[in-house]
Amino acid sequence: MASSTNFIHPTAIIYPNVVLGSGNYIGAYCIIGAPAEHKTNWGKTNDIVVIGDNNVFTGMVTIDGGMENITYIGNNNFFLKKSHVGHDCHIWDDCVISCGVQIGGHTIIEPKVNIGLNAVIHQRQKIETGCMIGMGAVVTKKLITKPYSKYAGNPAKYIGSNESSYSPA
Repeated sequence: MASSTNFIHPTAIIYPNVVLGSGNYIGAYCIIGAPAEHKTNWGKTNDIVVIGDNNVFTGMVTIDGGMENITYIGNNNFFLKKSHVGHDCHIWDDCVISCGVQIGGHTIIEPKVNIGLNAVIHQRQKIETGCMIGMGAVVTKKLITKPYSKYAGNPAKYIGSNESSYSPA
């Protein structure tokens, strides 16, 4: 269900299970709401994708429908080309998901997170508020992130605090 205040490129595919807020930009060849890519549940579910307001999906972004719960995208996020969000993910507000980022299913991305080019996030991971994940980083299931921290490498490791995202309450 698309609001009239959203821009949706004519080549984008938006499945009927997608609920859109307003002010979103959905660029060329985006696919939003496709069935969850899960071998044992393929074709069994196609749960809702909820997208808030003022998000930008530049092009070729894919977001899978939920398998067990909804897939949720908050407000004011920026998704660059060829990024992928797996089923049942929750991405909160003010995040930047760079080109080629792959986010495994059931992952939680808290507000103000910046994920660098071609990073890979293991399924069922949680990235805390204000974290920066470096270009090409591989966030394994063993990594436990801390708010306003930077991680880089393969496997990703803590490399310092991320004061650039810090804003005291």
